[in-house]
Amino acid sequence: MLKDALRTAVGQIASCWIAGSFLSGKPVPNDIDCLWVIDADLWSKALNSGDPHLAAFLLNCARSRVKSAYGLRIDSFVMEWFPTPGPDRPVGAEPYYGNRGYWDNLWVRMRDSDARLNSIPRRGYLEVILDGYR
Repeated sequence: MLKDALRTAVGQIASCWIAGSFLSGKPVPNDIDCLWVIDADLWSKALNSGDPHLAAFLLNCARSRVKSAYGLRIDSFVMEWFPTPGPDRPVGAEPYYGNRGYWDNLWVRMRDSDARLNSIPRRGYLEVILDGYR
């Protein structure tokens, strides 16, 4: 299972945001979209471990290459999580806030040729807490 392999590689996965046709009304969904939320320090340590096979696996998970590389029906992405002590944004955490907003905004929209409808949140995604945010 991809989740188990990714968890073994990085140590823990805070959560997974699930979206895509798997959560739609389609009788036969194409795939499942998974955004793995991983502590930035754990991600960096695993990615820079010096193991080229591990790095390739992690990049495949982060860049939606799981379908083509491993034949899984998963669109897989990674969002690095930066722990923050409160609502203030610490220096260095700006990419996390931008990425979190990007993914949330992407997955609450339904694609439509009508630009107005395309801009209105009309669906959602599921966040599953795995190892938790710690």
